[in-house]
Amino acid sequence: MSDPSVPDLVEQGRTAARVGDIEDARRLLEQATRQMPDNIEAWLTLAGVVESLAEKQTCFKQVLALDPNHSEARAGLALIEQKLAAQVLETSSAGDSSGQDTGLAFCYRHPDVETGLRCNRCGKPICPRCARRTPVGFRCPDCIREQENKFYTGGNLDYLIAAAISFPLSLIAAALFTFLLGGLWFFWALLIGFFIAPAVAGFIAEVVRWGVRKRRSRYLGRVVAGCLILATLPFLLFSLLGGGGGWIAAGIFLVLGTTTVLARLR
Repeated sequence: MSDPSVPDLVEQGRTAARVGDIEDARRLLEQATRQMPDNIEAWLTLAGVVESLAEKQTCFKQVLALDPNHSEARAGLALIEQKLAAQVLETSSAGDSSGQDTGLAFCYRHPDVETGLRCNRCGKPICPRCARRTPVGFRCPDCIREQENKFYTGGNLDYLIAAAISFPLSLIAAALFTFLLGGLWFFWALLIGFFIAPAVAGFIAEVVRWGVRKRRSRYLGRVVAGCLILATLPFLLFSLLGGGGGWIAAGIFLVLGTTTVLARLR
């Protein structure tokens, strides 16, 4: 049986391509170009089934070598060369950008944490742990502190005034809680303490606020809370070592009083 002619191979290749059998189409058309290297239709059809741009370029060049005025081959070659040039440009751009800044940096507070997040006010790189969400975006703790400082009008003298007021008042309140409520039955001491402790601590906070003329300071609440703790601890330890029930009342005043003061003097 004789081999199929080149026109038959080209037609069979086109049919295989139409039904999606690209591999068989390529085999038939390559066979046609080997049997008749000067067959324009074989090269032109092969250009439509090969995969790479370089192979397509070769096919179109073969057609133009046989017929320099072939319009379809000219258009096809121009398109392929345009795509190849774009690929070279993309590869070059990727190589150039590999050494450039990718936008990642290390958090200014945690130098071992890489991050792409930056403060929208000062531009410092911040990690998620440092980022503070605001209505206008994420900001770093330093910018938040700088903004908060505008609302704090008190000075160091206010801390001394707060300590001078809160410590003696806390001593009196802790003594009353320990010795008066400590003598009550456990349930009543617990119940009364839960209601009275926040009220007494709130009173102390308001007296301090009046003493500093309502000026706000960053650590005012902490200073008053510290004084309350220092004033209450001796009574708490005394009750624990003495075996009385006053430690319950002192403990309630310590916990609820501290949280109330911190909430009132924020």
